[in-house]
Order: sequence, then structure tokens, then C-alpha cells
Amino acid sequence: MNKVNKPARSYLFVPANRPERFEKALATDADAVIIDLEDAVPVELKVSARHELAQWLNDHPECQIMIRVNASQTEWFQADIELAKYPNVSAIVLPKTESNVQIDAVLKIRAIDIFPLIETPLGFANVRNIAAAKHVVALMFGSIDFQLEMNMNGGYLELLSFRNEIVLASQLASIQAPVDGVTVDFKDEDLVRLETQQAKNLGFAGKLCIHPNQVNIVNQTFKPTQQEVDWANQVMQTVDAAQGQAVSFNGKMIDLPVILKAKKILSQAS
Repeated sequence: MNKVNKPARSYLFVPANRPERFEKALATDADAVIIDLEDAVPVELKVSARHELAQWLNDHPECQIMIRVNASQTEWFQADIELAKYPNVSAIVLPKTESNVQIDAVLKIRAIDIFPLIETPLGFANVRNIAAAKHVVALMFGSIDFQLEMNMNGGYLELLSFRNEIVLASQLASIQAPVDGVTVDFKDEDLVRLETQQAKNLGFAGKLCIHPNQVNIVNQTFKPTQQEVDWANQVMQTVDAAQGQAVSFNGKMIDLPVILKAKKILSQAS
């Protein structure tokens, strides 16, 4: 049950105080499962949820999961990050990441993959430094919390410039493309599909999911379309037939960026 060894499209949250749901989540088509100690767990259950999760990790060494710990600004952070010592914890999701200090605190326990959540103004201001920190695999955009912190109203378009910067910071740091935030209305499939397509268009590679019903929509949206795959195959066939000579396809010259795009589409499709 390894869910995080390859770049993921869908990241499914599961409350840490509901261990009966863990294996059900792992059995879905989600590329990664995040056991959540933060927003999904009431304050009075924070400690007991951590203990239940530790016991489950001991009992299920074959199950690879990610954990979202509580923020470093809380009383639960230090005990939460101790869970990084379990070998079946493949990554730590760090909420409200604002500097590399929080990342370093986790790495003192174990050299483990880190997914910083950018969801505060200070975190966004430091996003390029955070992206370049050791063991950071990909940035995640905590769009809901960020919008609240910024006292913003509206929807996806109001956060466009911030999403662009997170994609740029990821590219500059040569890490995986970032992961977009949740769509709160999980019953509105059209909205989930629309916001996932918008994220894909901006250069995001995945999306956080709060309900299993969102997983297949996210996976299918991030998967290259048949039209994209056909185009990529035709480009590569044209390049191969040219045997190193300059060549055009559909009236446009095929240069290196076009070839790399075609190869990326075929890789994602496979």
C-alpha cells in the first residue's frame, strides 16, 4: 500500500481520530493519503488522535502514508513531528510553513520528505526560500486559510497571482510542481473539475482532496487527454522520421521545448 513514491495528482485527507477510515482511504484511487492531525481533529482529541495514529503505524508497517501535523505555533507540534521516526511515514505535511526553521525541526528527527503548506502572508513572502530548503518535495497551497489570513473574498481568480508565484518558486527550486488547495464543496463535481483544470493550466501537478468522491475527478483531470496524447505521439513520430533534420508539424516548427512537452505528456499518460 505505497501511495507516495511517485509524483501524485490526488492527496486525500483522512482525520487522524478516525483510524477505521485509514485503510479505506488507502484502498481508493488516491495517489497519496494524508492522515490529518490538524484541522480535521477537534482540540480535545489532539493527543488521543496522535496516540491512535502511532498505534496504527506500529500495527500496519506495510502501509505508507503522509501525516499533516499541527502547526509549529501550537502546543502539539513537537510531539506530532516525533511521528516522523516511523518508517511507514513517507512524508510530513507542514501547515502554516513560514520559514525553514519549521522544516529543520522535522529533519532533526529524521531525513524525510517535506511538503510545506503555504497558507499565511509570511509563508508566501518566504516561499522561494522555503521551496529551496532541503528535503522539500513540493509546495502545497493552503488556499482557504490563506484567503482568510488575507481578508480576501471571491473565488479562484482572486488568488491567481499567488498561485502563479508558487508555481514559479517551485520551478526555480527545481522541485516537483506544486499541489493546489481543496475544493470545500465536495458535492459539486463540476466545481471540483473546474478548479482542478484551472490548477493544471497554471502548472500545478496535484490537488488536495477532502472527500473520496473528489479523487477520481482530480486524477482524470490531471491525466493528459486523448487529444494531447495523440498530438504528442504525432510530434515524436515526426521527429523520429526527420532523423535530425529541421521539421514542422501542423505548420509549426518543432523545436526542443515542443519535443520536451510531447515527452512529458507521454510520460504522464503512461
